[in-house]
Amino acid sequence: VGQPYVTAYCASKHALVGLTRAMAAEIAGAGTNVTINAVCPGFVDTEMTQKTIDNIVAKTQRTPEEARKSLEDMNPQRRLVHPDVIAEVVSMLCGESARGIHGQAISIDGGQSTLTMKSKRT
Repeated sequence: VGQPYVTAYCASKHALVGLTRAMAAEIAGAGTNVTINAVCPGFVDTEMTQKTIDNIVAKTQRTPEEARKSLEDMNPQRRLVHPDVIAEVVSMLCGESARGIHGQAISIDGGQSTLTMKSKRT
């Protein structure tokens, strides 16, 4: 999802989705069992997100709690994604049951990228 103030970051993520789809198309008929997909997480409860929270605090004078809540509120489930959820999806994609999943951008963001919602700008 495009977001204000992080144009280069958003552009790099969109480029990876295009790269994933192009590579998947190139190898689709090559007779290999390899699948290529992109996992696209929203805000995950990690050190990287904590740095984002710290940046919001520094630039907006919000409290850390207010800054974290602004990120949580961007997710329709009103929470950050837990890292274990990402790991489980990646693990599933490596298994036999996922061999028909190919060339996909799989969003793990609580619905943020697909559901219409009002969100506060960070």
